[in-house]
Amino acid sequence: MLRNFAIATLGLLGWVISYAFFSQWLLASNGDLLGGWSGAFTAHTFASGLLWDLVATTGIMLVVAVAERRRIGTPWAIAVVASLGLSLSVSLAIYILRIWMLRERGAPTAG
Repeated sequence: MLRNFAIATLGLLGWVISYAFFSQWLLASNGDLLGGWSGAFTAHTFASGLLWDLVATTGIMLVVAVAERRRIGTPWAIAVVASLGLSLSVSLAIYILRIWMLRERGAPTAG
């Protein structure tokens, strides 16, 4: 389906683009990961706000995956949580695709 392709593509695109920027930063900072995170939260107020939004959204995805593990299936919940280490966009794409799969099978999708 076109919507599945769109969601999967956007999830992967978010991952690739974020890692492209992350790789540039990591090379420029000589691998100083902790210093970089500290700088990311304090460098610019606009960027800091976006970063805090990503942190909060990541927390939301973690709660959703754990709370929905019975409905989406434990392996899918594990995939959602594990993919948070890669990218929030990948994690969200996995969750949405699973919900759509369940809906197409006629499984309940509301809590």
